[in-house]
Amino acid sequence: MTALRSLAGFLDRHLAILFLIPGGLCLALVTAYPFVFNLWASLTDLNLMYPGAMFVGLENYTKTIFDPELWHSAKNSLVWTISSVLGQLLLGLIGALALEQTRKGREPFRLILVVPWAFPAIVLAYSWRFLLDAVYGVTNHLLMLVGLIDAPVPWLTTPDYAMPIMVLINIWFGFPFMLVSILAALTMIPAQLYESARMDGAGYWQELRHITLPLIMPVLRSLVILRTIFVFNNFDFIFLTTGGGPVDATTTLPVYAFQVGWQRYDLGRMASVSVVMMLILGLLLATYVYALRKVRAPQ
Repeated sequence: MTALRSLAGFLDRHLAILFLIPGGLCLALVTAYPFVFNLWASLTDLNLMYPGAMFVGLENYTKTIFDPELWHSAKNSLVWTISSVLGQLLLGLIGALALEQTRKGREPFRLILVVPWAFPAIVLAYSWRFLLDAVYGVTNHLLMLVGLIDAPVPWLTTPDYAMPIMVLINIWFGFPFMLVSILAALTMIPAQLYESARMDGAGYWQELRHITLPLIMPVLRSLVILRTIFVFNNFDFIFLTTGGGPVDATTTLPVYAFQVGWQRYDLGRMASVSVVMMLILGLLLATYVYALRKVRAPQ
């Protein structure tokens, strides 16, 4: 009886942990196996053209690091990620603040603004390819009607335009996530704080600086980190829209890894590229966290 009581007491004290163990094991297997396999593959000459794999040490990393394409793709990834995340954050913040002030029709507006987030990437990619097409695209037609351009512009096949256009499309696609998250944070701010501030003579901008932004700053920090991870690793949207072109103008690190592994069949080098990607993303996130910790809520 004593043993049974001890067992029952142990189970009662640790029941939550026992329920979490199966899920934790599954998650560990799903994440650990690909990670370990990728590390192993990056140290071999694994290739789709012939069976087997031989250990080559750091040879793949040497080829990758000294490949100019890698650093060109890394630069594109940083431009793509930082510009997209900042644009999404700014637009999402402005939209959330505007909706928070809206008293009538807030729900329809919120639904309309979330529409871009609801569609799959392939639908959005091919829709924008059609809209921006130099021959059939309605964008060129409208711009010529208002006199902004004299002739159709091949937006997605011109190196100088391709990346800025892709960033703008990504901002349009991703800002609803920021908007909904920030709007949820705004609704959690006690109304009494604003009432007290107004009694002391504070205006809208003073409320925004001293109440709103400080209280939603933790949410903004989390959004920046989460969206940075998502945008940096995004592959499908760029690949479906431009394929990394023209002339590698929109080739980011995920697209470059795909080209190395599935177009050149060099899986070993593709694995090394993915490890380098992880290191670059970790460095970028560490910089973000350091910078965001230095940001003090306005007083």
